[in-house]
Amino acid sequence: MSTPDEEYEQSNLTRRGFLTLSAATSLLGLIPGVSYANIIHEMKGKVWINNITATSTTMIKPGDTVKTGENSRIIFVMGEDVYQLGSWSTLRLRGDEENSLVSTMRLLNGTLMSVFSKGERIIQPPTAAIGIRGTGIFIQVNPKGTYFCTCYGTTEITLRNNQWVQPVSSTHHQAYFITHNLDEPQISTDTLRGHQDQELFYLESLVGRKPPNNFK
Repeated sequence: MSTPDEEYEQSNLTRRGFLTLSAATSLLGLIPGVSYANIIHEMKGKVWINNITATSTTMIKPGDTVKTGENSRIIFVMGEDVYQLGSWSTLRLRGDEENSLVSTMRLLNGTLMSVFSKGERIIQPPTAAIGIRGTGIFIQVNPKGTYFCTCYGTTEITLRNNQWVQPVSSTHHQAYFITHNLDEPQISTDTLRGHQDQELFYLESLVGRKPPNNFK
């Protein structure tokens, strides 16, 4: 029997159509003939995969939960997507395990910066569903609410009560704050904080890309 969170996750995925993924597009990316393995690129402090202490050779795949401890960080590559998880963070990954394609991410707490190849993904903080398309993003979840920045690219924020859909197209950081009121979450614009341009350039470089030319 599905839990309310699982039913909400599935209904949003179906309603917004973000499960229609192209495996070929996600794997090929921008460099013909190149696809990147699922690897941990950097790791600092305490990191757990499915509650087991991670090592530099641990494989991360859809279905896994990645957690970090105090003063900890992990940067990992899956296909042509790059994830940087900060301290005290918990990230659940869902998708096609056979092809290692992530379609859905649930950030329970902490911070995540990611750069994505072409294709459609969805990330879920506690009171929203955010559609992502070939985008650089930064998200922070704390007890008061969710800070979400579309660093570049296109996203769509749907609040949990479905009463607000916010399409976002950004060339250089468009941020919002979403409250964690489960019955009536609110969204408001916010300012750039918690991340920097050079981090995005670095993450993109790990898969042979750069941010868009209009990112400035």
